[in-house]
Amino acid sequence: EVIEAEVPELDTPAAAAAAIAAARAAGGGEPLPVAASWTGSEGRTPLEGIAFVTDAAGGEVAWLRAEVLSDEAVRAALAALVALPADGGRPVAAHQAKALMRSLLDVAVDVRTLGLDTAIAAYLLDPAESRYLLDEVLRRYAGAELPADGAAAEGQLDLEGSGVSAALRTGRYALAVARLIEPLTQALDDQALRGLYDEIEVPLVRVLARMEHVGVGVDAAELRALRDRLTSEVESLRAAIWDDAGIGEFNVNSTPQLREILFDKLGLTPQKKTKTGYSTDASSLEKLAGQHAIVDHLLAYREVEKLRSTYGDGLLAEVAGDGRIHATFNQTVARTGRLSSDQPNLHNIPVRSEIGREFRKAFVPAPGCELLVADYNQIELRCIAHLAEDPGLIESFRAHRDIHTETASRIFGVEPGEVTIEQRSKAKMVSYGLAYGMEAYGLGQRLNIPTEEAALILAAYFEAFPAVRDYMDRTVAEARQRGYTETLFGRRRQIPELSSPNY
Repeated sequence: EVIEAEVPELDTPAAAAAAIAAARAAGGGEPLPVAASWTGSEGRTPLEGIAFVTDAAGGEVAWLRAEVLSDEAVRAALAALVALPADGGRPVAAHQAKALMRSLLDVAVDVRTLGLDTAIAAYLLDPAESRYLLDEVLRRYAGAELPADGAAAEGQLDLEGSGVSAALRTGRYALAVARLIEPLTQALDDQALRGLYDEIEVPLVRVLARMEHVGVGVDAAELRALRDRLTSEVESLRAAIWDDAGIGEFNVNSTPQLREILFDKLGLTPQKKTKTGYSTDASSLEKLAGQHAIVDHLLAYREVEKLRSTYGDGLLAEVAGDGRIHATFNQTVARTGRLSSDQPNLHNIPVRSEIGREFRKAFVPAPGCELLVADYNQIELRCIAHLAEDPGLIESFRAHRDIHTETASRIFGVEPGEVTIEQRSKAKMVSYGLAYGMEAYGLGQRLNIPTEEAALILAAYFEAFPAVRDYMDRTVAEARQRGYTETLFGRRRQIPELSSPNY
């Protein structure tokens, strides 16, 4: 079945306000299916208009152009429609609702109740997908389709050259959302995901929309000074590399040219071979450190150049007219349920190098406010202690002892006071590695020791904390049997690879 829509335009403020008030009155607690269209990328460019379903059975959808939203009476009607139910509002249903919420915040309309976000529901039901396009979700859960000329390539709307008006296209999207409400709600109930959806995911959408709308404060002058400093450092490192090579100027970013200089001219020992020749990646270069000045200069050059391009130029390019950075936070990208961010990636501001840390100084609080750093101490290990109910780990945390020293003491059979710095760092690597399923081979690689020695360290760890081993084995066995793993909050992740014949 192909979805088609009748989309009259509410072209006067009076008609728009009346239709919004009627939609509010007709609610009865049922979500109102809404879709939006933008002049460019969703949520980050001005709204073109909004469509909302007035009669789902008859395929009727009302269309509001963005200009109408500048009228005060229309905004007041819209704000009343999306208010809390206790204040007479009606829940909203939308696909990727955050973009719509962010855009409405720009016109001072705060969507207080989200009934259903069809993209987030589809993500919870199957977090392994890479994209949650409305036409694909519609086909999968409602057995219906959008007309061929209305199926956008990316996310919501692709109006370029399709010959379909924004009103008709957006109207079809609103109807598609209407068709998905029942099957997606039923699927969430069937898979016991309703609690996770209602209590964690849905409230988060409004929080993220407000974060994106407000943005994060930056000191642009500080960013520019850092960028300029990095630029001059990149230039001096490039000059040092040319000197080391002794052949004049060449493209330091060219792998073929680097290969020729490092392995043919300077006679350094290649570490690994790729399809196109010997590798010049960071891990290969690190193994050559100290053999020739060019290696150390190259490693430094790459680090500084990455900081310059990604954070120096990258962050400056994203500073908006209000002097703040309005990144996008993604709720449906990581399979594990964690957030990611882009335009720019604010989750990845460097911390390891001294110059990298300086970028953090460029992020500033609003006047009269302070920034709070909240770092949950050893969160993965506390989660493991709780999930595995391991008495040894729990006792260490409860007694506020240094967990890594305690672990090293148990693994290496020495008193806590006699644990060396090296033993403590090995114990730390084991603890965090285990949190992510690392085995003897991976541990050996990390610690630069033979796999056999790493296996002995792991065996000693499991002897010290036997409940951790039991928990890990039990989790894998359950996942094999069910085909998925499940968190304390009921988030599921399908792992079909467990039944793969390829070990």
